[in-house]
Amino acid sequence: MSLRRPTVAALLATVVFATCSGTGTTLLASGTAHAAETGIAGGNEPMTKADADAGAEEPGTAPARRALVRLLGEERAAQVELAALPEEGGARYTVGVEDGRLRVAGTDPATILAGFGTYLREVAHADASVNGDNLDLPRTLPLPLPTKPISRDADVKHRFALNDTNEGYAGAYTTWKEWQHQIDVLALDGYNEVLVYEGQEAVYQQTMREFGYTDAEMRGWIPFPGHQPWWLMQNMSNSTKKPLSQKLIDSRVRLGSQITGRLRELGMTPVLPGYYGTVPDHFSDRNPGAHTVPQGTWSSAQKRPDWLDPTGTHFAEVARTFYEVQERLFGKSTMFKMDLLHEGGKPGDVNVGDAARGVQRALEKAHPGATWAILGWWGNPRADVLAAIDRSRALILDGNSDQPDVTDREKDFQGTPYTFGTIWNFGGHTGLGVAVKEWNRKFHQMRDKEGSKLDGIALMPEAVDNNPAAVEFFADLAWEDKPVDFTGWFRDYATARYGGTDAHAQKAWELLAASVYSWPPDNDTKYAVGLVERQPGLSTSMSIPYDPAALEKALGELLAVSPERRRSTAYRHDLVDLARQVLANRGQQLLPRIRAAYQGKDLDTFRKHTAEWTRQLSLMDELLGTDRNFLFGAWQQDASTWASDASENRTLQDDIRQLVTIWDRTSPIQDYASREWNGLVGDYYLPRWQRYFATLEESLHTGREPAAVDWKKVAADWSLKTTRYRSTPAGDAHALAAEVAQAPAGKLELSPLAGGVAPGKTLRVTATFTNDNAVRATAHTSVELTAPEGWTVSPAGPGLPGSVPAGGSASARFDVTAPASAKAASTPGLKADVRWRSGDRAATESAAATALVTGPLSEGLKAAKTTEVGFAQDGEKFAMAGGGSDTWTDVDEFGAVYRENAVTDGNAVTTKVTSQVNNAPYARAGLVLRSDLSTPGSAGYATLALTPEHGCLLSYDSDGDGHLDTNVESGGFTNGTHLRLGRVGDRVVASCSSDGKNWVQVGAPQVPGLTAELDAGLFYSAVNHRTKRDGLATFQGLGTTEAELPAPGEGENVSTGRPATALSSEDGSPPSAAVDGDRTNGRYWASRIATLGTWWQVDLGSVKDLTSVNVRNYVDGKRAYTYRLEGSTDGEHWFALGGRSQGRAATDAGDTFTVGASARHVRVTGLANTANPSFHLSEVTVLARD
Repeated sequence: MSLRRPTVAALLATVVFATCSGTGTTLLASGTAHAAETGIAGGNEPMTKADADAGAEEPGTAPARRALVRLLGEERAAQVELAALPEEGGARYTVGVEDGRLRVAGTDPATILAGFGTYLREVAHADASVNGDNLDLPRTLPLPLPTKPISRDADVKHRFALNDTNEGYAGAYTTWKEWQHQIDVLALDGYNEVLVYEGQEAVYQQTMREFGYTDAEMRGWIPFPGHQPWWLMQNMSNSTKKPLSQKLIDSRVRLGSQITGRLRELGMTPVLPGYYGTVPDHFSDRNPGAHTVPQGTWSSAQKRPDWLDPTGTHFAEVARTFYEVQERLFGKSTMFKMDLLHEGGKPGDVNVGDAARGVQRALEKAHPGATWAILGWWGNPRADVLAAIDRSRALILDGNSDQPDVTDREKDFQGTPYTFGTIWNFGGHTGLGVAVKEWNRKFHQMRDKEGSKLDGIALMPEAVDNNPAAVEFFADLAWEDKPVDFTGWFRDYATARYGGTDAHAQKAWELLAASVYSWPPDNDTKYAVGLVERQPGLSTSMSIPYDPAALEKALGELLAVSPERRRSTAYRHDLVDLARQVLANRGQQLLPRIRAAYQGKDLDTFRKHTAEWTRQLSLMDELLGTDRNFLFGAWQQDASTWASDASENRTLQDDIRQLVTIWDRTSPIQDYASREWNGLVGDYYLPRWQRYFATLEESLHTGREPAAVDWKKVAADWSLKTTRYRSTPAGDAHALAAEVAQAPAGKLELSPLAGGVAPGKTLRVTATFTNDNAVRATAHTSVELTAPEGWTVSPAGPGLPGSVPAGGSASARFDVTAPASAKAASTPGLKADVRWRSGDRAATESAAATALVTGPLSEGLKAAKTTEVGFAQDGEKFAMAGGGSDTWTDVDEFGAVYRENAVTDGNAVTTKVTSQVNNAPYARAGLVLRSDLSTPGSAGYATLALTPEHGCLLSYDSDGDGHLDTNVESGGFTNGTHLRLGRVGDRVVASCSSDGKNWVQVGAPQVPGLTAELDAGLFYSAVNHRTKRDGLATFQGLGTTEAELPAPGEGENVSTGRPATALSSEDGSPPSAAVDGDRTNGRYWASRIATLGTWWQVDLGSVKDLTSVNVRNYVDGKRAYTYRLEGSTDGEHWFALGGRSQGRAATDAGDTFTVGASARHVRVTGLANTANPSFHLSEVTVLARD
């Protein structure tokens, strides 16, 4: 190959070739012409030394070569020979060796880069990403084996990247330097279509000049960049009362032109927003005859822009002007994104099908043959839109392909071509967690389906600046003809990410692949947030569908990577990110301990655990400060570069501060865009938790309820601060991550309960300590057990070893002897304390347990047990202690105290569960009916139990095989609940009551096998198949009464339109919305969940005999709520009417509670929501007898 410098004519020929290939035919020509006219850089760069050294390469490769220079420098880029392949047959690339040189060929510059990206990962063991790079290649690039050339074809045409929200959540003020690296990375990954919103405000500004609006009016209507995505989706306009500066708009035009120019140069398609009817206020006043439809509000707060009727002549004129201005500023494109009536848009009197045809007609006129890209999301696209348009000219960017309820997109989308798409990390949350394993299966299943219309992928996290492994894996889907070796892919990723094979790195990524990247498809990765960033509360929760210990171990492995593999920014990012997630996960374990200490009024333990919470958040903030990817100050610095003066800088800072806290000053979606970043953690989230803990500590001192905190005001006040945080990283990431990994972590458990102990006898107690630190053994470990006065404790063997290995456990046994005078049915407490050291830090943990003093039963009572359970009676007080893995299907382990043949038709047994140890969420203490309790497996079997965390639970044998197989749950009940279980005909009737007067029917199912006379009594099962911890419960009384079967659905509606009040309400979501008769999501009451929950109640006007209450929450098919339902005659003294735990997602039918109660007031206390820290009621319907 000649090494002479190409002539100017040759270079011009190269440019001509690039502009005449594929989608770039007229695109780059327009962009280049525009740059010449306006002086705005279109992304082209001058010839480099590498261009010259490469010699006379095939035309069309110069843009790819410039990208290599940007990535590798000229010396290494010059070692790569680039070549163009014919475009027939779709995108493809080859990587091989020719004449001793590395040769990469592709059908366009971007595909050449995709080939080079594969070379980097598979041959050079290197990687580039938005979140750190490993590009420290040897001076002489390694060559692939001549016998193993690489050749790949894209299996789908469309490889789309970026969500509409990305501009806001991934950096509204991103610079060109960052953008061009992101474009290079997307090309290396194989994407070929990129959404571009930057600068589009100028298109609207210049368009609306022609329709009666001044530039100043438009600058006041258009939001600032942090919120522009939602304006372009027709959700909102500027709510700040501050206008954009013209300089800011002009600067963003220059950036948008650079982005679109670079994309065209590489042969990638810039996907631009199309015009579908968004207009400023008063458009019809300034344009007589124009028909606009008011769109109301979005998210119950922001005023939506009006919608110009696409069937009218004014729409055609505006659309023509819009596309002309857009092309003049940014050049042509072949794909335009538009979402008609997005997220609740209102068509008014406009025929939607005709409107859709009008939108497509305007696009086709401006850009013949262009593709209308439509987001598949939240009822979008509407069926009437798809039915009306030319679907061959549309592409649906499906955001929910990986969801389990998506099974037939060909039917859903009426045969419209679509992409396999995914949306994770709502708001740009930083949590690790994506359903990558499901992608590996489902993409190929959907693509290979007979008649499939799938022809692409769509990478659409709400922010692309996280989970870089997921970004690369998703890109690879388009280039693989079958599912890959999932674990092997991540091992190879580790090798590329850190520059070579390292056993510790590979093990770390194997653990991550099996945990955070095997997120089950029925768990929502959109809300992968930690407790750190959620609104403080004892009930604050967030489930993680993997074992957090896996991440602790992965962190240990990543820390052990050899020093030569730690030098890259990719390693530093991954280490900080993983250590951050480990700390976030530890909050899931620590907050329940804080809650238990507060509820137990244990001030010393409360202070200990809250101090540890503070320490962990302070460490997290310091750790995050070591990498630029996690600096809020970097966002601040980027915003400053766009400001023309100090005043505008303050406004831009306010724009981003609002976004990550209150979102917008009119918005109810506080903390939607939360993220664990330096600055935010240390100066916003940590002070919030400290303030909250201070209110709890004050409550422990005074005995009064904790002082309420207006968290929205806290967020609003923070957003107004002017504090600047570090914009450059500082500190030793490895040392701080090691501090995270080596922190003392452990738990202690006691198991003294099985069978209890008789007076004067000895009970064997086992104390088990688990070292939860995954990388460091403990030192100086010891445990001590104490018992009440009169009881003796002695070791039953050696104590704990001085050192417990990382992740290991050790036990010590004690003999505890009860005094001969111990009273039957008494429940003495035992306490153990363990002490140990981890490095230079000392730690302690405690555990408590309750024993039972057993004793004989009175005459007429029998005992039965299928597991180790002890019994005791003291008059009307009964107690049981022991184990039992479950009472479900073929497992039936319990103990019972009962009377033979005690229940006949029309009768019931009753008791009150006075206490129950919370050894397991579904431990069961209550009543049992069975045809013969002395014979395991007998039919006619049902139980009604109080559980520690799920209220009352009715279980019964629905098929007569002698095994419990069906459960019915009614939440809201706790210790002190009265139970009633009886029989009416072939039905078992189960009810619970918190006061013994007002009852809630848990169920009344038909139970086969009921004999004329049934054994009946008390029962207990620890249900400890998960916890392995025994339990204990006490009861008051075992009586009989009549059983009754209330008529279901009896009564009239007495709640609709009645006065409703609440602890608090979010803007636009008043208490009255829950009794307005509208059961849809259209109107609902919403309130932030406070320390002890939030409440809503309705006044029925007078005391009513209630028959049922139906509670409907906000329904999206994913979120689940926890709440208590209560009634009162006077508004002061309350009794339980039911409730719900987070076991299942809210449904349209709501939760119906059949009751026999007298109440004037009905109250719902909201405790938790799996989606966000607010509670929502769409409707509460109360029925009562006349």
